[in-house]
Amino acid sequence: MAFHRRALIGIVLATTALVGGAGFAQDQAIVGIQTQTDYSLDGRIAAVDPAARTVTITSSDGAARTLNVSTAAANLASTKVGDNVSLIIEDTRSFVLSGRNTKTPQAGRVAVGAAVQTSQGVGGAAVSNSVANWWVVGVDPAANTITLVNPNSGPVRTYNVTTEAGRQQLPRVKVGDSLTEINSRVAVVAITPKA
Repeated sequence: MAFHRRALIGIVLATTALVGGAGFAQDQAIVGIQTQTDYSLDGRIAAVDPAARTVTITSSDGAARTLNVSTAAANLASTKVGDNVSLIIEDTRSFVLSGRNTKTPQAGRVAVGAAVQTSQGVGGAAVSNSVANWWVVGVDPAANTITLVNPNSGPVRTYNVTTEAGRQQLPRVKVGDSLTEINSRVAVVAITPKA
């Protein structure tokens, strides 16, 4: 079956309406809030995959985490299994604020795909994002920070709001609000050997 541009536009609009209507309906329009924070994680290297640029670290509580390593961490090639290290992790996230009376979308993965016929054949694209919900436990517009906790697990984290549009929206965010994470990137930016 041949796809035409009009069909592609219809598919994208319909998919966007379905995803948007089911998951991101809000009783107040608020620009997305992008955050970034750095934190450290100490432990022992359990695995290194230079080709995939990942490390697995086991922390003192025995929990193992596999993390992507940014190209900023230049010493990945010299990192070995068994090394005791301190990792600096850059945590970048984008959120959408849900209104007080709005049900947040179900956590999971959202995928959108489309295809179009060109003179060379059929081309397509797909985008997949994880969706997670967080509770606001603190907000400081003067410091451009927001403090969140994942209601399912995890520590309380304070994030720096990095965009001007997000900073302008911070006064509208209140403790107890829900934020839906629509995009995230967690990457190791530095690996430091420890004695």
